[in-house]
Amino acid sequence: MAKKSISASSIQKGFQDYLLEEGKIPETVRIFTKYLKISDEDFYKYYGSLKNIEKSIWKDYFSRTLKVIQNDPEFEEMDGREKHLSFLYTLMEIVKPDRSYILYKLENKKPHELPELQGAKKVITDSDIDWAKNFQFLPDKAQSITQSAYKQVLWSHSVATLIFWVKDDSASASDTDVFIEKTTRTAFDIGELPALDSILDLSKFFLQKMGFSKAPA
Repeated sequence: MAKKSISASSIQKGFQDYLLEEGKIPETVRIFTKYLKISDEDFYKYYGSLKNIEKSIWKDYFSRTLKVIQNDPEFEEMDGREKHLSFLYTLMEIVKPDRSYILYKLENKKPHELPELQGAKKVITDSDIDWAKNFQFLPDKAQSITQSAYKQVLWSHSVATLIFWVKDDSASASDTDVFIEKTTRTAFDIGELPALDSILDLSKFFLQKMGFSKAPA
């Protein structure tokens, strides 16, 4: 009998399946490894604790997104807005297979209630993204955008998009595509992005500006 293939991603997938089937995270590593039919030793080769699995899931969404777009030979030729759009659309393609998991995590919850998102945020804030220099803001605002501020904008816009996506019941989540396009246009063309601390406030601002009815709770 062939040995079961074990990897960090297979453990992530097993964790998501357990969470969706049981409605809670495993109480112990032993309960989880028994569910996966692997040994505790195999588990600890990849993760030091159960909570680190969810942190890695969210970090991987964003690190994989950056890897995909940066490996695109056409990416460097894009302007700031195109790079911003490329990031968001690629992120949505990467998370699409995990919609049920993300719905479970984000529905009726606020981002600050999910500490695992902070590790994912660092993927963006610690990256060498330099797209802000290509902003097409109005001239009087162009100089006021710093690199770190843009990374916060990208992070907030990403989470706002995920919040909208989990509430989007349109066919093929087509409303989310419209949300991405129109909110990006608001930020880049109108130059009207507010200096808000709250991801939910940013999301509500976008929704109000664009006339969407599905405002995040």
